[in-house]
Amino acid sequence: MAIVITGSEGNIGRRLKAAFPGAIGIDVLPGADIVADLATIDFERRLIGDALRNADAVVHLATSANPDAPDDVHWTAVANAARLFAASAAAGVPVIVAASSDWAEPRNGRAVNAYGMSKRAIEAMCAMYALAPDRRAVALRVGWVPASAAALEGAEDWLRANYWDDARLVKEFRIALGMKE
Repeated sequence: MAIVITGSEGNIGRRLKAAFPGAIGIDVLPGADIVADLATIDFERRLIGDALRNADAVVHLATSANPDAPDDVHWTAVANAARLFAASAAAGVPVIVAASSDWAEPRNGRAVNAYGMSKRAIEAMCAMYALAPDRRAVALRVGWVPASAAALEGAEDWLRANYWDDARLVKEFRIALGMKE
């Protein structure tokens, strides 16, 4: 399966890139196969255009993982996702899996904030993308994936209960992509 991963150099992106050999990574950070900012990337440029036209799926992770980031960070995430989804549709990408979060419907007395609303917007874009009969999109509400399992030691119970180790992370993305386990 030919996969393009946005946010490939982030915490989750690096793990999925390792789990899906041959996936093409897009990120603003060095190390990505395509170093570019989704806010300004030219989707018609040959390298990115070819990657999308040849993709069986796009995994979209390139958003902030910080629920407390300033609102403009989350507005940008929504705008970038919209550009990516439109470019993917134009390129004929049959599947998009976009990372969402439980913050779209927070528990434990937490209120929906700009981060959660940005995840709801991306979930709505997935539903919109899947309206075409030849396309499928999944908004995957990813659990807590800390940079290190050592973070579990000091975490609150509700956060520990939502912990996803690498095996679960890869399994959930494989399922969302429609791959056999």
